[in-house]
Amino acid sequence: MNNLAAIPVAAVLLHALAVLEVPCFLELDEDFVIAHPPHLPQDKALNSEHIILCAPGYVSSPAAQYTDGLYATAYDGYDGSDYCDIEPVYEAQIEGDLMAHAAACAKAVAKWFASRQTTAKATGDESGADDTDEVRTSTTEVC
Repeated sequence: MNNLAAIPVAAVLLHALAVLEVPCFLELDEDFVIAHPPHLPQDKALNSEHIILCAPGYVSSPAAQYTDGLYATAYDGYDGSDYCDIEPVYEAQIEGDLMAHAAACAKAVAKWFASRQTTAKATGDESGADDTDEVRTSTTEVC
């Protein structure tokens, strides 16, 4: 990725996430990148907790047009069609280059998913069930 002029912002984001083995894809209709937990296939990603990564303008814009600003927000799927904002995961600092922002954002996204896995495992009872559904329900009810 030496010449960023022709590479879309989305490609840089997808690469940074892939390096950390975070499943992700480009949502073409909305023009943002979606990261999701490894246990979910892409077609189910929006039905559960997921993170949307976006940049001012469009992630399909060439990286040469990147003008600072990269944001990642965690959402909880609700009925597969309406989403509830959980919390911000990453916000790029003013100034800096896309590669640095993408790498920092990918680390924050990976850390967020890792913390959610730890929480879900810690809340399970002896039967192997976990409280994930209850957590998602309570989060969704706030919206």
